[in-house]
Amino acid sequence: MASENGFQLFTSLRYDPLLLESEENSRPNLNFVVPSPFYMLAYHRDRMVEAAQYFDFFEVEKKLKNGKLLHEELAKQVKDHIGKEGKDQAMKLRLLFDKAANLTVEFTAVPAVPLSTLYPPSLDPPNPETQQHPANTFKPSPLIGGFLTLGSDDSLLATSSTPSPPPEWTIKLDTAPTPSTPFTLLKTTKREMYDQSRARALPTNPTSPAHSEVMLYNEVNELTEGTLTSLYLFRGGRWVTPPVGVPSGEFTSKTLKDDGADEGELRKPFAGRWGHSTRSAKVGAGGQRGTSRRWALGSGFCMEEPVGIETVRVGEGVWVSNGVRGFGFGRVVE
Repeated sequence: MASENGFQLFTSLRYDPLLLESEENSRPNLNFVVPSPFYMLAYHRDRMVEAAQYFDFFEVEKKLKNGKLLHEELAKQVKDHIGKEGKDQAMKLRLLFDKAANLTVEFTAVPAVPLSTLYPPSLDPPNPETQQHPANTFKPSPLIGGFLTLGSDDSLLATSSTPSPPPEWTIKLDTAPTPSTPFTLLKTTKREMYDQSRARALPTNPTSPAHSEVMLYNEVNELTEGTLTSLYLFRGGRWVTPPVGVPSGEFTSKTLKDDGADEGELRKPFAGRWGHSTRSAKVGAGGQRGTSRRWALGSGFCMEEPVGIETVRVGEGVWVSNGVRGFGFGRVVE
């Protein structure tokens, strides 16, 4: 159903019976009912609330206040869907709210992945080829996630057995900027800008066509996000993700917080930050507040840092993530 505004608020999240076995997914900050088959449902709720506040979807904000009721509503709809289809499997749930808070849920089956794809133990240091990027000035240690160099007394731990690696993503830098607007910062069905980006720049991936992505950048030639994913690039010996929600002209070195609060993000208080959502013309200057991105920041796997498009190199490794597929690794192509 169409909203009277011409768009709806939405989020896409993963339903997966395998998540019932995940201790991480059962953390109270990630789900309202545990164990839960919904991937980071609390973060999806937060993101929808923020969009509802900005766009004056007051009834949606009210409906989302009770996270347990949201879980129960989704569980009921999933149960009904499974009853019709006769199969309990991993699915993408697309939640859409119109301004009157009517909820529509669309179901799409998705491939099975291991829990390590949804909750990786770390963003592993890039391989030696990726380390040659000019922004990386020293050799990261595999022992501590790439933050320090190996000393003469250091030794490597034995590599444990892992499942077969998932398909590698093929990633390309967009050929034109995507100006930042509230619709690039908050999740709605108004997505023409993403469709246009994919139409002009989506690379081919013969091995796995679904694992293709375009990196967007804004008016000042800084990366913001992918058309479907959050981005993580290796810079200065650590993984970084483009900042979101910081009003233009207000992002400086002084925004670095010493206490590690606010999901580890580089940010000073402003209207629209996580946990401080208020309506403001200054929604931000980056991409959307990805749920998996928020988790990666909170886990200390990366930090926020602007990434200029002039630093992007063909062949470098890039992590991507979203609330349905989890995390994946890819490489930049021409």
